[in-house]
Amino acid sequence: MKARTIVPAVLGLALAAGLVTWALRRAGGERFVESLAQAEWVYLLPVVLCEIAVHIAKAWKWTGLLAPVKKVRLGSALSAVLVGGAATQVIPLRLDELLRAKVLSDAEDLSSASVLATVAVDRIIEILVLGSLIGVIALAGPPPGALGTAWRVLAVVFGVGVVGLLVFLRLEAPITDRLRAWDGALSGLVTKGADMATDIARTLRAIPSGAALGRVVTGTAVEWGAVIIGYGFVLAAFGITAPLRVPLTLSLGGAAAYGVPNVPGAIGTFEAALVSLLEPLLGLPPADALAIAVTAHLLLTIPVTLAGAAVALHLWVRR
Repeated sequence: MKARTIVPAVLGLALAAGLVTWALRRAGGERFVESLAQAEWVYLLPVVLCEIAVHIAKAWKWTGLLAPVKKVRLGSALSAVLVGGAATQVIPLRLDELLRAKVLSDAEDLSSASVLATVAVDRIIEILVLGSLIGVIALAGPPPGALGTAWRVLAVVFGVGVVGLLVFLRLEAPITDRLRAWDGALSGLVTKGADMATDIARTLRAIPSGAALGRVVTGTAVEWGAVIIGYGFVLAAFGITAPLRVPLTLSLGGAAAYGVPNVPGAIGTFEAALVSLLEPLLGLPPADALAIAVTAHLLLTIPVTLAGAAVALHLWVRR
């Protein structure tokens, strides 16, 4: 394995260990265990059901994204989503994206490039959803203090980014033509940038229409709706009834934590993100906030890891 792969992985593991240590020291070992024991586990079964809905919705959305290329079976897409979801929990550097693309391309006889292109589109859709949720929180009732200010700033940044993206798609051809014609300093780097911009524009224009677009929209809505509802049930397990903005905010924090590529399973980053949000949002002590974060993380991790491992074993046996 090359050093450029080993070093980020080691740094990710070190980051995970450091954040877990930080969270546990703030919470206190005994206080954290006491807080964790207060959970009413009957509320956590719906969280698992929400997670099932999330992965089915992801697979349904993916069949819509692939519709212009080929009609893909929902079962094949779901198998790939589960294997990729399990890999997310144990493999750093977000190599799960490559793995789930490989599983689906093999199952449906598709080119890896075509499948990876739809993965890129899926990521863009996810960014748009996250930005939209930030905007909803900023407009409907952001939390007080610095956290509320941060949401408003992020909402403005997202709005500017969307406008810039639309302008770019409109003017992509003349912009990239001018860049490719550049013969001054760093012309090679500029040309590579132009090629990358063309690829991004082509990927964005590949978003399907009609019934396939309906699958993408409904899949996205169910996926994120289930995520938000799941966080609501986790809070209910600890006797907390919170306004909608709280599970909305937690869903954003969880997604951001999993976006850190070097950390397998968002270990440490997930707990740090949720603790940092729960304490100011609900005024919770560190031990209670960490108990909620760890409970949510376990429910996000264990079911998909077991399901993905079972699917991977089944696919390996069939080979």
